[in-house]
Amino acid sequence: MSPFRIYIVVLFLLGIPRLVVSQQTDHWESIIQRFNICSYVIPDGPVDPDWMNLSFDDSAWERAPGGIGFGDNDDGTSISPAISVYCRYYFDVPNLSKISALLLDMDFDDGFVAYLNGIELARYNMGEAGSTTSWNYLADDLFEAPLYRGLSPFRVVVDQSVLDLLVNQDNVLAIEVHNQSAASSDLSSNAYLHAGLSTADRFFNHTPSWFWPPMKLDTTLLPMLMINTNGQAIPDEPRITAHMGLIHNDLGGYNSFSDPLNVYNGQISIEIRGESSAWFYPKKSYSIETQTDSGTNNNVSLLGLPEENDFVLSAPYGDKTLMRNVLAYGLYEKFGHYAPRTRFVELLLNGNYQGLYVLTEKIKRDKNRVDMAKITAKDTTAIDISGGYLMRIDKTSGMAEHEYWTSPVQPPLPNFQPVVYQHFDPDYDELSADQRAYMKDYLVEFERVLVGPDFMNPTTGYQAYLDIPSFMDLMILNEVVKDVDGFRLSHYFYKQKDTRGGKLVTGPPWDYNLTFGNSDFTDDVHQPYNWTYPLTPNVYWWTRVMNDPWFNNQVQCRWEKLYTTVLSPESVSNMIDSSLLAMDDAISRNFTRWPIFGTYVWPNSYVGQNYLQEEEYLRTWINDRLSWIDGKWGGLCEPVSERSNQVISHPKLKVYPNPSDLSNTFVSLPSFSAEEISIRLFDINGRLVYQATAQFTYGEHAYSLPDLSFLTDGIYTLEVNDGISVRAMCKLLKQ
Repeated sequence: MSPFRIYIVVLFLLGIPRLVVSQQTDHWESIIQRFNICSYVIPDGPVDPDWMNLSFDDSAWERAPGGIGFGDNDDGTSISPAISVYCRYYFDVPNLSKISALLLDMDFDDGFVAYLNGIELARYNMGEAGSTTSWNYLADDLFEAPLYRGLSPFRVVVDQSVLDLLVNQDNVLAIEVHNQSAASSDLSSNAYLHAGLSTADRFFNHTPSWFWPPMKLDTTLLPMLMINTNGQAIPDEPRITAHMGLIHNDLGGYNSFSDPLNVYNGQISIEIRGESSAWFYPKKSYSIETQTDSGTNNNVSLLGLPEENDFVLSAPYGDKTLMRNVLAYGLYEKFGHYAPRTRFVELLLNGNYQGLYVLTEKIKRDKNRVDMAKITAKDTTAIDISGGYLMRIDKTSGMAEHEYWTSPVQPPLPNFQPVVYQHFDPDYDELSADQRAYMKDYLVEFERVLVGPDFMNPTTGYQAYLDIPSFMDLMILNEVVKDVDGFRLSHYFYKQKDTRGGKLVTGPPWDYNLTFGNSDFTDDVHQPYNWTYPLTPNVYWWTRVMNDPWFNNQVQCRWEKLYTTVLSPESVSNMIDSSLLAMDDAISRNFTRWPIFGTYVWPNSYVGQNYLQEEEYLRTWINDRLSWIDGKWGGLCEPVSERSNQVISHPKLKVYPNPSDLSNTFVSLPSFSAEEISIRLFDINGRLVYQATAQFTYGEHAYSLPDLSFLTDGIYTLEVNDGISVRAMCKLLKQ
């Protein structure tokens, strides 16, 4: 079982959970918090089956501040390593009529069952609801306590009917917490029971600083998406069935909780998706499939997306701008390729507001998604099995060994590792042995050509295998956003049939939350300078082809075109503005639900104190990144001979030292022969800041620029022209 398997929501005591914020709730107080005194026992044998009842005599148990645990320095009372611990918290209710709602927040590791006055309230990682547990029961899976990591605890939204279990005066909350392994290094059992009060009077304690009240979503400009699991927990696998409703009225109109379900009203299957995000983040992402009542696929158009049945509800959490995926996918689409289409929505899960989500198309074969030939196990001819394979390079955790394979081709560059491939769509089991063998042989053949001495041959080299426009554009996208995983994880590509060109097409992009400076994985990955493609954890393909002057030039030419259009700072800024306009007040609601401003959330490299600071960091980082790339690729595009496919050589300027303060700068001009040359210098906005003519004697090869140290620091473009046939440009960095 994967260590990343986690369940969310909870099991509720009675009926289907519903929104619990009553109009009578005046404020919230905490009945029980960490450090409240509890009675506890660390069992080494069976525990009395009545231990959770109010009448149970626990006088032989220890009494100490909760929670009880070890290993993480987050415990009220530290104990020696144990499989389980049983705790009882007594509390008085002085006026039962004033309690309008209850919440249970659990900060635990790894599984728990909670009881209120002897009746099971909720459980997690501890088998089926109502099932019997034993003192040495091992939790079903791992769960790391969230609070000491700066994250929100696991919340149980208690049904209103549970209030009937409370009695005036004495009550008991009983909690059993179990480890997933007898050899576990930690255990946490911190319990927080909160009461919503219908009066301004105070009865209990102030809520903790991290507490957030349940939120009611009445109206929103965004589509309102509601999922009801009918009391089921949502696993990472297998899927469960649930009901989904989606409301979206005319553009500019508000969507209300009471409106008809006018976009979708029917069955879905749902499961948690993600690996690291499912482990680290309390706000979960989900995979959903729209279904008929009988469970078959139900292709529908959601919010204007082309008809399909597989979607992802992506939960931006560590990305506090909420838009990095949307920006990255939108840019690649503007480049002229398919990227998953997205829509902002607000999610109510079992009546509990979950915040802003991004409804996203799942990557799959489809005429409106990855447009490639469909291949089935019945296809056997050479032409039929020549394409239709959507492949992936990604983590292999949770996969059987036969479901992925390592290339036998050794990279020709130091420190790079062989590529590990996975079949994605169709997956391994949907393909015949001959089809799997064909794709493996093709990729090995491609790699052997790529590492060979003649790899730059335009006819027989790598160009015969790669769809160059997609290969080049995904490289540019990954570098613009500086994706630490872009060339090694969540990397998709597909093989077209020979009747459709037969080449390997790169893309579509996926999982860009840790981009645009939002990662602290390495010393400089969050900085707007340096390349990511040559990093040795990555697939070596891009580093190899960048050794080909033809491909290098193609990238520079493509960059110049994109930088003046969809990648101009103004164009990208407009995309950010569009996202902000679409999200509207949902930004504020999301961060009321998830109050993480000023808190490090893995793997943030920057921690803003509010949304404006996060937005400004994103804008500044993007502008700096675009400027840095243009300083490396801009102004270097050279014409290519259509007949020979080779770069037509034009003179290149060499400036030294560069960067410098421009007080004493030299320009190498080996191809210039005119007696007089024109020199012009432009700033990053294209404004002419210096112009002069100079005498130049052929054979000198170098010319000393005047003292330009008076210019402000930044990136400049130097243009030199002999007035006849030679014009050359280069970038200068003044610092």
